[in-house]
Amino acid sequence: MSHDQHFSHQPPGPQAGAWPSTAALSPEDAEKSKRWRVILGSTSLLLALFSGFYAYTNIASVVRATAAVEAAGGFVPQTAMALAVAIIGVFCFLALAYAGVGAWNVAARRSTSKAPLIAAVVLAATACVLIVFYMATRGTGGFQLGGLALNVLILARAATILRMKKSPAHPTAAHWTT
Repeated sequence: MSHDQHFSHQPPGPQAGAWPSTAALSPEDAEKSKRWRVILGSTSLLLALFSGFYAYTNIASVVRATAAVEAAGGFVPQTAMALAVAIIGVFCFLALAYAGVGAWNVAARRSTSKAPLIAAVVLAATACVLIVFYMATRGTGGFQLGGLALNVLILARAATILRMKKSPAHPTAAHWTT
């Protein structure tokens, strides 16, 4: 058998794996992406702390109010208790989600993966809707405005990172894909 019969024929040009054919960010954009992913992740972790604290204060308020009503011989309506539990559940879920997304974005600070950024966008957009709904139904501001502003920051930074253009990792790699 000849040498040609044993091995498959490779097409002319660069061998597979000779140079990385994946796209990469420019050094300036890579540094911006790294810094903004850390900011985005840190902001998410901060919101996780705020959401967890807010859930804790709501739990403490519900327990105190329930105890006071029962001590006075009354009872707490089931619908009011269900609403309080739902609100607490949402804040607990948000705290866990913010912690996960924040840690994921900090861990992915050197990558070009879009998944942690998309998760941050979905979470921040959902939180913005919930905050606006909560503010509209409760007539409150203060803490909620701060949370809204931080979520808008997350949305803006994630959108900026997602819009960064990638260039070929090797200058001659552009013509290989055509």
